[in-house]
Order: sequence, then structure tokens, then C-alpha cells
Amino acid sequence: MAKPTRPFPIIAKISSPSAWAAQWPVYIVSSLHMAVPGKEAPTTVDTMASPLLSLATAALAVAVLISTTEAWRATPTPLPVLPIPSAAQLKWQRREVIMFFHFGMNTFTDSEWGTGWEDPSLFYPARLDATQWMDAARAAGASLAILVAKHHDGFCVWPSEYTAHSVRASPWRGGRGDVVREFVDAARARGVDTGLYLSPWDRHDERYGQEVAYNEYYESQLHELLTGYGSVSEIWFDGAKGKDATNMTYHFQEWFQTVKQLQPSINIFSAVGPDVRWVGDETGEAGTTCWSTVNRSMITIGEASDEKYVQTYNTIS
Repeated sequence: MAKPTRPFPIIAKISSPSAWAAQWPVYIVSSLHMAVPGKEAPTTVDTMASPLLSLATAALAVAVLISTTEAWRATPTPLPVLPIPSAAQLKWQRREVIMFFHFGMNTFTDSEWGTGWEDPSLFYPARLDATQWMDAARAAGASLAILVAKHHDGFCVWPSEYTAHSVRASPWRGGRGDVVREFVDAARARGVDTGLYLSPWDRHDERYGQEVAYNEYYESQLHELLTGYGSVSEIWFDGAKGKDATNMTYHFQEWFQTVKQLQPSINIFSAVGPDVRWVGDETGEAGTTCWSTVNRSMITIGEASDEKYVQTYNTIS
């Protein structure tokens, strides 16, 4: 019976790399040609006569050993430095260019803040072409377009079921027009995500100032916008209101909960977040240095004192 040659583990006995290299061809090849008891011994390759085979096999074994050693040395992932952005916030940061469309009653009265008593018949965009808007957005590199659905004057550019002060009362499209619908349909056709702005301050609605009644009205309009027009990527809650405006308590936290229930991946914008925040001024100039993090206990949506803080805040939330 042929005596088996030494098996592969014999290489573990090599005490140094130089000794390993000197003896490797003998051990690696002999381990590949081990006789089995009771069987005729196979022909053993002469390692000295086959240097190329020996070197190739040795290189393969060394590569396996090195990769195994490196795996043992892998560094664990460090713990995150909180807070970290959500997936929706990270997507927002990567957009870089977002286009904002303030198109409504103010477009036809040439004013920044309407009075709330404008005649709905003034709103008549005879040549409205939302597709052209989205072509412009794409050309500018925008991946998200935001539309003002209702500004401070209270006029709704969609046919809301909860107020008569909307496009329903306009002669445009025979009272059947819907700017929000045309906007989102054109955006999707061009591969642009959509966002909506719904002003909390309402200078027209008689319920404004009545905490329960107005908050119910506002939340009902949120339901209309976030369930009737498909996916919405961003919603804006503007805290602005005039100094002499009727006192009003907004149920922001309830609104935020409603928004996340209806559109889980949406980003909520306001002066203080919770997802996207105001830069701190109306000129588009951020403070230096302007950090993304904010201490929410330092600010309240709609407070004038927040302006200085949001321009320079650098604390951790």
C-alpha cells in the first residue's frame, strides 16, 4: 500500500515567510497528490520540473490567506453623530434645484399679500400652460416644483369643497378649472416631483380666529390636497402673518401628524421644520455658517424673534 504524502496543512509548520517561499512548491503540490490507502498511488508531479504550476498555485493560496487576514482587520462602522437626516431629507439635499410657483390671485392684482376680499372673477388665466412651466423646470435642472395652492388672501386655486372662495367662483374654465390638477399632471408627465403650499394665515375665511372651527377647516383642506392629487413630495406651512392679524392658535403638531399619515415620505417645510426649514430671510441668503441642525425649543413657527436665530443657528436638535 502506498504511503500517503503529507496533506495541505503541513504549510502551517513554516515559521517565516522566507522559509515558506523556499519550501512552498514542495508542500503545495504534494498536498494535491496524496495517495489513498488501498489504492495505487497516483503519479506525483515533480515540483522542481513544474515551477510555473507551483508558483501559480502558491499565488492563489497566498491571495486567499491575505483576503482572510484583511477581513479579520475590518473596522466596525462608527456610531452616527446625531441627528442624522431621514431618507426624505437626504433626497431633498441632493435635489439642489427646486422651483417655486407663486401663481394665484396675487398674480392678477400685482400684490404680495392680498386682502382676502378680491373678487374671484379677477382670476382668469386664459393662457395657462402648466406643461410650459414644467419644460422650464426641467431646463433649469429642477427635480421638484412647488405650487402655492392658497396664499394669505385665502383664494384656493383648486375647487375646494370647504369654501366658496376658489376657482369654482371664477369664470376660468367655466368654474371647473383646477390649477393644482394641471400642475401635478404636467409635472408627472415631465418627471418632476411636486410640492404644495397651503397658507395657515387666511385673510378671507370667517372661521379664522376660531381655534376649533378654523383648524378643522385647514386640516380638511390638507386632506383634499394630500389625497386627491397623488404623491406629494413637500408641503409648506408658512408662519407669516400681519402684525394686526386676528389672533389664531394653529394646531401644527396635529397637522404634521395628518400630513405624515397621508403622505409618509413627504417633507414638511416651516420656519422650524420638522423636515425642511426657512433660511431666515426673504432674499435667499443663508447665514454664515448656516447649519442644518436646529434646537426646536428655541423657536416657534410664526414668531418674529425666530428670524435672527434661524439665520445663524448652530445648535443640535
